Amino acid sequence: MLVLDRVSKNYDLGRRGTVRAVDQVSLEVLAGETVALVGESGCGKTTIAKLVLMLERPTGGSIEFEGQDVTALRGASLKAYRRQVQAVFQDPYASLNPRLRVAKIIAEPILAHERPGRAALRRRVEEVLDVVGLPASAASLYPHEFSGGQRQRIAIARALALRPRLLVLDEPVSALDVSIRAQVLNLLLDIQGEFGLTYLLIAHDLALVEHVSSRVAVIYLGGVVEAGPTGQVFAAPAHPYTRALLASVPRPDPDYLLPDTPALGEPASAIDPPAGCRFHPRCVQAMTVCHSTPPSPLPALPGSTEHVAACHLLEPERVEATRIPA
Repeated sequence: MLVLDRVSKNYDLGRRGTVRAVDQVSLEVLAGETVALVGESGCGKTTIAKLVLMLERPTGGSIEFEGQDVTALRGASLKAYRRQVQAVFQDPYASLNPRLRVAKIIAEPILAHERPGRAALRRRVEEVLDVVGLPASAASLYPHEFSGGQRQRIAIARALALRPRLLVLDEPVSALDVSIRAQVLNLLLDIQGEFGLTYLLIAHDLALVEHVSSRVAVIYLGGVVEAGPTGQVFAAPAHPYTRALLASVPRPDPDYLLPDTPALGEPASAIDPPAGCRFHPRCVQAMTVCHSTPPSPLPALPGSTEHVAACHLLEPERVEATRIPA
């Protein structure tokens, strides 16, 4: 359904330089699946989401939706694309207009694309409210009259109002109380099953990603360092950064010992990223080649075509060359 081919996004800061927010990202999203983007804050996940939503234009590369390059769309064609791709944002307190009643909030995208009669519009609003588990009476209320979980349900209803094919979920439950995160998450899974939706999920919560996503892409300093089926990536992470991320997840086991795979220091600046592998200043396994040569995606396991990682440690000849003779 969605193909990103070597997509880049740079922001010119004038004398301060250029921020390389997204750098040569390639990604595929199949119809009906959930693909998750994970990584530290500032790694480029939300910028990728903005590019997919066409809220930003890429500096380079192409984005195809069902075989059509959407980066070249303008006017009515772009409007038609945006109808198919909707978003649910992180903070329902900020993403809903406090001055509008719920009926108006949900009706806005419908009226931007269609001209239904008043009765038909009211039915559409009530239908999507029912889908997200809210009563029809909620339409006459304002966002401040709801809890955080209910507000996020309203945001989901607004995203569903145009009957999209793809939903971009930007940390959809991270701003909610722990007690209601599972409810909203289960709602999203039920909606996906009922309407055959495709999800592009941005998340920090690796336990959530493991639970809901079919494939995962690990982002570091604007680039994909590892990607593959979620089960394979979590069970056998191939990139040192992925291993460091997974090691940071707390486990309810007093006898569990964290693997010795730390990430040293802090991420480098996207204005002046390191040469070679961008993770090498923080990698305890960095080799000489990592300082000068960017790694290419390689199979994480012999014969693997879906699970890949961009790491020189997957090249046996380079690892062997760095060994100290006995």
